[in-house]
Amino acid sequence: MSRLGQAVAEDLRDQARLAEFEAVLAKHQVSTSASQPTPAHLRFTRVAFRGTKVLTGVTSAGVAVDTDYREEVPFTFSWDLGTGLYGVGSDENLRGKSSTLRILMWALRGRCDLKNEVRAWVDHVEVGLSIDGVAHQVTFDVDHDNSDRPVGQLTRTSGAGETIVGTFNSDDTFEDVMGSAMMAALRLPAIAATQEGRRTQHVWPTYAGALLIRGDNLDMLLGEQKFAGLPARLLSMFAGAEWAAARNEATSAVTVAKAELSGLEDATKKHATALHDAHQRAQDAVTKAQKALEQISSTEYDLDAVTAAVEELADLDDQTATVNHRLLAAQSSLSVATAQFNAEQTRRVQQAEDAYASFFFQQLQPHVCPRCAGPVTKERQDAERDQHQCSVCTSTLDVAAHGEHVVVATVVPEADRQHLVDDLQLPPGHEEHGGDSSDDEEDEDAEGPTDALDALASARDDAERRVADLETRLGVLEERRAVVRQVLEANRAATGAAAARQRAQLDLARAEGAAASLAPDSTQVGPDQGLAEVLAGDLVVLNSAKEVATNWVQEDQRQWLSDLGEDITRLAREFGMSNLTQVELGGGATMTVHQGGQTNAYSACERGEKLRLKLATAIALIKQGHASGVGRHPGLLFVDSPGAEEVPIDDLDVMLDALQREATAADIQVFIGTRHTEELVALLGENRCRLGRGTNFVW
Repeated sequence: MSRLGQAVAEDLRDQARLAEFEAVLAKHQVSTSASQPTPAHLRFTRVAFRGTKVLTGVTSAGVAVDTDYREEVPFTFSWDLGTGLYGVGSDENLRGKSSTLRILMWALRGRCDLKNEVRAWVDHVEVGLSIDGVAHQVTFDVDHDNSDRPVGQLTRTSGAGETIVGTFNSDDTFEDVMGSAMMAALRLPAIAATQEGRRTQHVWPTYAGALLIRGDNLDMLLGEQKFAGLPARLLSMFAGAEWAAARNEATSAVTVAKAELSGLEDATKKHATALHDAHQRAQDAVTKAQKALEQISSTEYDLDAVTAAVEELADLDDQTATVNHRLLAAQSSLSVATAQFNAEQTRRVQQAEDAYASFFFQQLQPHVCPRCAGPVTKERQDAERDQHQCSVCTSTLDVAAHGEHVVVATVVPEADRQHLVDDLQLPPGHEEHGGDSSDDEEDEDAEGPTDALDALASARDDAERRVADLETRLGVLEERRAVVRQVLEANRAATGAAAARQRAQLDLARAEGAAASLAPDSTQVGPDQGLAEVLAGDLVVLNSAKEVATNWVQEDQRQWLSDLGEDITRLAREFGMSNLTQVELGGGATMTVHQGGQTNAYSACERGEKLRLKLATAIALIKQGHASGVGRHPGLLFVDSPGAEEVPIDDLDVMLDALQREATAADIQVFIGTRHTEELVALLGENRCRLGRGTNFVW
């Protein structure tokens, strides 16, 4: 059982649900316990950096020259530091005083706000820190080849030796390393906040920003950012209010839960409205479809008969398409079969013609030599018949071949002889004397495969029959389609009514289905109403926790704020506001200023007055925390260019003198940057100052 959970149960008068309340607080990240914080002590022990300046239009002595002038000037800066007030000054602007403070802040929070050209000058930085007496060292190089990103590490040195706390190689990782290390070492909790209805946290960069007071950022009494009530949250944190963190977390949780609940409620309303509108549109569509169907049904035509014709025509179209497809395939087969038959028939005719020609040539009786035209004598012709010698070339003739009416020499190889004999057989239907052999009886015992020409003719005939059958079928279908089309043509108006009736019936069915699905019922639809109910219940618990924690913080801060107001009044008077009579500091980081018999808010004060009041508030916070041992301010402060905010020289001397006394008395570290170098060095001495006198640069 936690103190906050018990207080919420008492506030809601429901002890039985204590465990449930604790679970709600845990779910929404609200701490239910707290302890009184003690301030850590943070200071710089050393700063050193080096690099090369690129000066244009000005010499290394700070003297303005021609704009075309350019000079590269190496620089080295080193400064050993303790507690108290330290000053960085230059008699002219743009001489490096603010950049020195910004380099310190770069190393401290990991976030660089140097101008780009100055960042490009720096090559290496080393900064020593002391946190409650424990030495830390930030060391990094600036990688100019990669967008001037920092590359280095944070180390801690203790009795156990040196430990690498973290390494970094970019702006983001540098900020992450310094943030996590500083938050832990300084015992600082994250500051819960919200942005656009979402939970967020402010961590080390926000705390570190509250350590810097600049003349161009005086609108807020604490810190650099005004949104989300951040100054008030910083005040409570620095003051050390025990329940400040829980109050901030509860406040953020309420804001986030309200945003989520509002989103759910808006979504539910929009969904309900959309459902109602959609259902009404669906009902209108049903009415419209019913009227359209009624009008079509009242026609004089026999729509059923026309509908049947439409359906038959669709079926006939399908059949016709199928038959056409088969007919094309059959016609293709017929074309192939016809081509094959014709090719075989042509081949056989050519073969017969060749045989006739060869046979005719063999039967010729030459009278002259076909080569030299010399006469073939009767003696040679007789020798061919009696001695079997060719009457032209006198080669010995093959007697066996001659018996088959083939003239061939015996020297011809057997294979060639047989081929010639086969080629010179008498053509079909002829015998040796050329007579008609059609009356000769065929060999009844001769059997063999079906003649190829007959097979091709049979295939062609089959294909012709298939084509004819399909053409007949197609004709029947076309005749029936023509009949059906005549029916439809005769009832064209009825055909349109049938199609319209089908469309109207479909439209009506769709409209009725949509209307039924959108009809209101008890079933939950749209955004999760259960989640909305849970959030509404959680909000009751969170609002109670916020109110309880706020009361505790206000009780803790009441006397503390009064005492702090007195300290601020005293310090602001020391800083030059001699007509100031009272300062009232509110828990929301508001301030009421009484001076010259008038009362003004902090926001209505002049800029010089704001500077003194903001500085006095920071010093008072540090002193009170260190004196009471309660708080979170680390005791480090930066003040940049106070002389620029309408602070006369005499008042600046007074303010610097008072600031030195307070810093020394409280054993804190304060850095100040100003153009009033003589006043600075006269008060602090050379060792505590780094100056750029005349036109010279600080480094």
